[in-house]
Amino acid sequence: MKQTEHNNYFTSGELANLYRIPKQTLLYYDKIGLLKPEFISSNGYRHYNIHQYLTLEIIINLRNLDIPIVEIKEYLANRSLENFIKLIDKKSSQCLKEISSLQKTYQSLSLVKQNTLNINNIILDQILLTSEPAKNLCLTHIENNQLGKNIIKMTARHVYKIFSKNEFREKNVGWVINKNDFFSNIYNKSIAFYSIYDTEEYLNNHSIYIRPAGLYISMVFKGTYYEKAPQLMPKLNNFMKINNLIPVSDIFVMPLKNHWLTTDVSQYINQLTIHVQNKTTV
Repeated sequence: MKQTEHNNYFTSGELANLYRIPKQTLLYYDKIGLLKPEFISSNGYRHYNIHQYLTLEIIINLRNLDIPIVEIKEYLANRSLENFIKLIDKKSSQCLKEISSLQKTYQSLSLVKQNTLNINNIILDQILLTSEPAKNLCLTHIENNQLGKNIIKMTARHVYKIFSKNEFREKNVGWVINKNDFFSNIYNKSIAFYSIYDTEEYLNNHSIYIRPAGLYISMVFKGTYYEKAPQLMPKLNNFMKINNLIPVSDIFVMPLKNHWLTTDVSQYINQLTIHVQNKTTV
């Protein structure tokens, strides 16, 4: 080919400069068959014609829209108005899904932030009697005689379940103490892990426990549960006697401030909750 004819073509370097892309990008497109040069001269230079310049315009703009190369390649081989609309519609649908996912993430972040800020307004060491709505809990029962490493494994399985679901309202994992054990001064035996959940859609039915609506007494305290439980039990027992109440559920302990927020266990904050009824209604 004459030199004058070469002037009607772009070398890979020239074409890359026109679109301000790395020359290696054109080499990659050539390798995968997306955009091959019209010819390669004896000196090894790749040469592209005006049609390939225009094709590269399509490729770059579609890649800027994050459309996969395989779909771009398919479209270039079957260009039409209808296929272009299909390509754009498919990407638009993906964008809407991503927007929805990001909105859920943002809502979760906002809720976690608000729950964390609420810690500053907590009143410690005061027993409250409140009427609570029913709550769905994700519950993982602890098998008998499980200790140490096995407990950690069970906790990890529970954590995996809740952290893999965007719908969880809270990041914390609480635990359940048998009410008979608790009021018999046996504080260090948990029977389940739990987390608060607001939809049953993705969870196995065996994981769901509906904590019923009704009267609950609760108390927020600083420090670890196992350290404070011997002091909490008589206070709660006395409160129930004075108010003619009896416990009808196990003991639910939920950390409000834990290892996520401090390395000092003395600064931990936990909430203890018990479903109660008036003796006269039993």
